[in-house]
Amino acid sequence: MADNTISRHEAVRQRLSTNLKLFRGKQSMSQETLAQRAGLHRTQVGQIERGLASVTLDTLVSLALALGVSEVQLLTDQDELPTPIKTGRKKSVDVDIERKPRREAD
Repeated sequence: MADNTISRHEAVRQRLSTNLKLFRGKQSMSQETLAQRAGLHRTQVGQIERGLASVTLDTLVSLALALGVSEVQLLTDQDELPTPIKTGRKKSVDVDIERKPRREAD
């Protein structure tokens, strides 16, 4: 394969990666939720977002439908950049619970 073809593949994968993060972030959607809606595995979505995996046309259509955008929007340059999405487990909220005193044993 020609060098310019390989670099073009990488550019398209990167554009798709950026657009997935952008549209997913606008909806505050996790990778797991996107994967479920698109009928994919969450690790596959992660690989696509990192630009490590190529997608088939069927996968592109599934992702677009799950995000509510057109396939073309996923492949064209957008005017905005994705905002970072918080990752990892959600922290539990500390709640002050008023504890009742223990009853003394008789």
